[in-house]
Amino acid sequence: MRDESDTTALNERIAEFRSDPEKLRQATEFVDELIQQAKKEAELKQKEKNKFESQDSGTGNLKRRFGRARGFVIRMFDALCNCTQTAAAAARTTARNNPFAKR
Repeated sequence: MRDESDTTALNERIAEFRSDPEKLRQATEFVDELIQQAKKEAELKQKEKNKFESQDSGTGNLKRRFGRARGFVIRMFDALCNCTQTAAAAARTTARNNPFAKR
C-alpha cells in the first residue's frame, strides 16, 4: 500500500516538474554545466598524464638506460672473456671471499 502511494506521489511530482518550463530549463543548464566541468577536469588529467609520460622518457631516463646497458655489456664481457684477470688472480679472489678459508 505504502509503495503504491509513494510511486503515485513521485509520478505526480515528475509530471509537475515537466510541466514547469522554468524548472526544466534550470535543470538542463545545471546538467550542461556539470558536463562541461567534467570535460575540463578530464582534459586537465589527460594533460597531466601526458606531461608525466613525457618527463619519464626524457634525457635522464635515457642516460639511466645507457648506464644500465653499459653495465650489462661489461658484466657479460667479463663473464664470457675473462681477459682482465688471470686464473691465479681469480683463484685468489675466490679464496679471499670464502668465509671458511683459514688465514
